[in-house]
Amino acid sequence: MRRSAFALGLAFAAFGGSPAMAGGGYCTEDYRPEKPELGCASQIAIAPGNDSRINLFLLVQDRAGSSGTGKSYPDMDWRTFFGRNYFQWGDLVSAWYPGFRDEEPDGYWSSDSYYGTRCQTLDSGAKAYLGRLAAVSGIDADTRDHLTAARAGLAVYCEDDEAEAAASGASVPPADFSIAEGYALYNEASAAFYAGDWNRANRFYGILSNFGRDEWLRETGTYMVARNALNEAISTGFDQWGYFDYAEAQAASAARSEEALRAYLAAFPSGTYAGSASGLIRKALWLQRKDAELAEIYRAMLDASDPASAETVRVIEEIDDKLLVRDTGNANLGAELAAANLLLRMREWSPWGEERDEALTAQALEAQADRFADRPELWSFLKASHAFYVQDDPRAVLSLIPDDAQRTSHSPLNFSRQYLRGLALHATGDRLEASFWLELLEGADGLYQRPAVELALAREWEQSDQLDTVFAENSPITDARIRRILIGSSAGPDLLKGLLTRTDLDQGERDFARFTVLYKQLVRGRYAGFLEDLPQSAPPIGEDGGLWGLYEQDGAPVALFTAGETSDGYPCPALRTTVERLQRDARDVKGRLCLGDWYRLNGFDDFSLAVDPWRQDSESGPAALGDRNYFPGTVIPRHDFYTSIMADRSAAPDDRAYALYRAIRCYAPANSNTCGGEGVEESTRAAWYRRLKSEYGTSRWARELTYYW
Repeated sequence: MRRSAFALGLAFAAFGGSPAMAGGGYCTEDYRPEKPELGCASQIAIAPGNDSRINLFLLVQDRAGSSGTGKSYPDMDWRTFFGRNYFQWGDLVSAWYPGFRDEEPDGYWSSDSYYGTRCQTLDSGAKAYLGRLAAVSGIDADTRDHLTAARAGLAVYCEDDEAEAAASGASVPPADFSIAEGYALYNEASAAFYAGDWNRANRFYGILSNFGRDEWLRETGTYMVARNALNEAISTGFDQWGYFDYAEAQAASAARSEEALRAYLAAFPSGTYAGSASGLIRKALWLQRKDAELAEIYRAMLDASDPASAETVRVIEEIDDKLLVRDTGNANLGAELAAANLLLRMREWSPWGEERDEALTAQALEAQADRFADRPELWSFLKASHAFYVQDDPRAVLSLIPDDAQRTSHSPLNFSRQYLRGLALHATGDRLEASFWLELLEGADGLYQRPAVELALAREWEQSDQLDTVFAENSPITDARIRRILIGSSAGPDLLKGLLTRTDLDQGERDFARFTVLYKQLVRGRYAGFLEDLPQSAPPIGEDGGLWGLYEQDGAPVALFTAGETSDGYPCPALRTTVERLQRDARDVKGRLCLGDWYRLNGFDDFSLAVDPWRQDSESGPAALGDRNYFPGTVIPRHDFYTSIMADRSAAPDDRAYALYRAIRCYAPANSNTCGGEGVEESTRAAWYRRLKSEYGTSRWARELTYYW
């Protein structure tokens, strides 16, 4: 199928996110309230690290005072790791305008095989053509059937790249041709268009644009001359991998398209294609790099948009894709567009590549002051954002944004202002930070607002040794994922054990607390505590099983400790028996080998839990939720079991052989250590392998191992 580069560029932006979003794949956010850089998702407080579409959307909603109060959170499906603190553009759209994407004719994720190409009009164009053909008089039945079949035959040019040569076979009709010949010529022009034969299509559509016998052919021909030129302009913009670079597009062809589109609108101001022509003019301006003209149009469109209408989504997506991520210079963007652009420029990385290597300077920001003369709160917010995220001056934020937390509700901008003030309080170590967040929480009734405040407040209590307050009865921290992160990452043994019998907590949270205290005691060699808290039995592991979705499912797989797999060759008893053996002697060889097998067989390697499974302290920057660890002791990875046993001459030969075997297999199959602890070089593993083969060659483990990684 021949591809329309411009249309495919739109499809790529819709699927992968705009350049301002530029992220994807399977990744998670680190639950840090600050948002300096673009990650996997955005937050509800306007910030440089948000998807620029989301910042612009929130500013538009602020104009209407709409914070999403009363709206429902979207179904996150498998992406529940975002909780209710983070979301992507499509999530916000789904929450604000339920069903909007499903109702779109093309769909946000279109299943149309031609979507994003010039062939996406193949069916709609056929419908219009055949509808007009059926209504026009002066064409006999045989000719009408022939024209209908010819129109159906155009599909070949969209399905077969080699079919383009056949489009050049028809001849130009005589000067004074009939209506039937006109419709035949339109088929030939469209065949050339779908095949990418721009010159031939332009010639035939041009003839039809002056055809006075049929108004539909004249109007459609006039419109298609312009559309054909636009597709010609972008035909050189795509590389072999399907990526579109507008700088490679033909600006001269785009200029011809713009001129032809304006001519169409002048001739047919209320024509069938008037709306489309206006949109294509914007695309032609974009391809010509006429950012100033484009900015004027987009500013007017944004000013006229109704925040309550889902059409705002389409406007923002186009603006973001075609203008917002460009270095627009002194273009007249208007306050909202300018603010979104400035926030984007506050990121450390440049969305414009080598043209700008540093974040927005204070002088460059100050030069934009006049644009915000009638928006003082937005202007002070931008200055405060720059002070916080670029200048690292949180005290300046406190002078720029006064305390206004005690409201009954907060518009998007007001919430963002106060949220930034709270982050500045945290950065300066203000002792009243928690009180501020509690006040802001009272009015945080907009979509995603309360979870955002809970995250900041929970982080403050965690960092100030008040983790018990998070889990006190009637605690304001109600978000399930925030609580689970703190249980899994930060809570010490006393707090965890206290949660086990709390009747005011749901069973899922109690199960997760039990799982966490059992695992953390086990990996730290606190065997007596583990046995004390180990239940005699536990509910069976759910269908999801194991450790996948540990934070997402209602409970936690406590049953792994009572009914998990224990052996697949080396003889091991139930985990309880193994731990009882280790309680008597922590260096018991068989006990350590069996505990290592339990880790391996129950998914702890795959889930990267052989080292400490929970978050470690941040290396730099503000703390993330879960960075503080109140659980004492050092994790003992199973890699250390093996290295100590293989060096222990008092261990039985078969046990030393098994330790060597398992230590080597820690690096299978990707040549990286999956058993925790310090890894070793390949040369060391080779020595282990030679030792296994030479000293223990008759053992089962030496015979089974034929390779080292």
